[in-house]
Amino acid sequence: MSVFLAEDAVAATTELMRRVNREVRSQLKRTCKKIIKQTPVDTGRLKNNWYASNRRVGVRTNKQTDPSGKKSMARVDKALSRLKVGQRFHFFNNLPYARVVEFGLYPNPPKKGKGKTINGFSKKAPQGMLRINADGFANIMNKIKVK
Repeated sequence: MSVFLAEDAVAATTELMRRVNREVRSQLKRTCKKIIKQTPVDTGRLKNNWYASNRRVGVRTNKQTDPSGKKSMARVDKALSRLKVGQRFHFFNNLPYARVVEFGLYPNPPKKGKGKTINGFSKKAPQGMLRINADGFANIMNKIKVK
């Protein structure tokens, strides 16, 4: 009798881990998509420099533009497809001005008296794009119920 209980427990645990993995991936994808979508676009270079990894934070950047964010989302999808329960997920943008946009470090007032900023923040992302969505992800994960 105990062999069957052990097998049932293993099966239930395996199913639970599968569901947790699926839900975490889904929420990570939604969060990354929001961050990419909320990244301000001038040329699209900043939006195209979001990278994702389940191995380590990289140092990569590229000079290509992609105002749609599709290339960044493709990198997110690729990293999430390899993500396993217990692994870390890294999402990063190594362009020097990503920090400027996120933390509102533009000159205040703008250099030429007018520009795309208010009080040092981009008009398109006045609260940044990463921190606000990372906080939202943490809140969702704290409230989540695995179905």
